[in-house]
Amino acid sequence: MRIAVLTSGLLPVPALQGGAVENLIDFYLELNEQMKFHQITVMSVIDKKVPDNKIKNSQNSRYLFFRTDRFAYRVKRKIFGITKKKSFYYHSHIEYYLYKALKILKNEPFDVIVLENRPGYATRVRDMCPSARLILHLHNDLLSVDSKEASSIKSKLTSVITVSDYIKKRVEGVQPSIPVYTCYNGIELSLFGKKHKTNIRSTLNIEVDDFVIVFSGRLIQEKGVKELLQALQYLDDLPWRLLIIGGDFFDENKVITDYMKDLYRIASNYKDRIIFTGFIPYDKIPKYLQCADVCVLPSLWEEPFSLSCIEGMASGLPMIVTSSGGMSEIVNEECAIILNKTSNLPQNIAQAIKYLHTHCDKRMEMSIAAKKRSLQFSKEQYAHHFFTLITK
Repeated sequence: MRIAVLTSGLLPVPALQGGAVENLIDFYLELNEQMKFHQITVMSVIDKKVPDNKIKNSQNSRYLFFRTDRFAYRVKRKIFGITKKKSFYYHSHIEYYLYKALKILKNEPFDVIVLENRPGYATRVRDMCPSARLILHLHNDLLSVDSKEASSIKSKLTSVITVSDYIKKRVEGVQPSIPVYTCYNGIELSLFGKKHKTNIRSTLNIEVDDFVIVFSGRLIQEKGVKELLQALQYLDDLPWRLLIIGGDFFDENKVITDYMKDLYRIASNYKDRIIFTGFIPYDKIPKYLQCADVCVLPSLWEEPFSLSCIEGMASGLPMIVTSSGGMSEIVNEECAIILNKTSNLPQNIAQAIKYLHTHCDKRMEMSIAAKKRSLQFSKEQYAHHFFTLITK
């Protein structure tokens, strides 16, 4: 089949700037190259770091790049935003991306068009391509009874693929009724499962006997990082160190939000016991995770799905998570302590950390269970299942 993939319009594919959605697109493109299932055209914003051989040597995937790095693009996008934004679904960056993508769809026939996490594309893509199978691959809670124009958007789609049963149920609450499938995300398990020679503890001045807590993810309120920092006051004399991996928006380490300033203010009370790494390239994250003793992901929102959770499990870390959204579909009680996110969260986080520090045998049992559980979320299983669902 001839398949068109419309990306987020913000981050590039290949995913050299990170991004969960963009990495997941890379995974199914990689499998498609190996298996030669389909002819896939990916429409992406440009990244000057993309090596030529990544594009030229691709036999089953074609990349069409929109040159957002040029001055002319910035001028056109600004004009486009001023004149069009009031009647459209997204802001000017995304709207201009869609404008460029529609010009391609108008002139080329595709059997299937995949909208990656952009339900707002559906109406105009359907108008342009009335006979194509239009599939929304939904990574966030963006199509529910609470969403703008949800019924109208859903009526334009052939089917929806969601990343968790939690999101699936949210979509199913919208009329009309169309097929909705769950396809759990996956990661490159081998990257997180192998032992690395580089001693990150030494590099970060972490002592061998320190009990290292790690958080990995975006530093935004919904992820519960502040609550994790507040938990530290209840850890008494435990020899903890906290490693916080991530920034506000993927590889953008220059942006310091008010929320991040608040985190830094709290962290200043603990001197050098808290380490903020900023953005870490994806292939380097396993080294940091493997220097930890426990991973804490105290999400405050209804987490659609958590790749950071799988990465922690694949690294053999006991997990401390909240019962939120699709998170409980990833872990089980053998590998995770699951907390209620609505009451006394900082105290409960501290209690869970102290329990795992004290009970070494339990920590080891959970580590083994975490690795075993992570095997259900390989990138190969994810990609195979994805291709099965888009051909239904």
